[in-house]
Amino acid sequence: MTLEQFRKSKNLSHKKLAEFLGIKGVSPESTVFRWINGERVPRRSSMKLIEQKTKGKVKPSSFYA
Repeated sequence: MTLEQFRKSKNLSHKKLAEFLGIKGVSPESTVFRWINGERVPRRSSMKLIEQKTKGKVKPSSFYA
């Protein structure tokens, strides 16, 4: 499952997904948007966090299609 599929399955906005994942920074929703659109790849620590928070539904390999 991709991060976008997870977001849609939970009916979350990019902002709400960033909050759910606990993403911090200047613009967390922008960061999540870039990950989803393939503009950026999350850091290893963020990938581990995503996998944990989604209970293994979104795996790091989903960012390397």
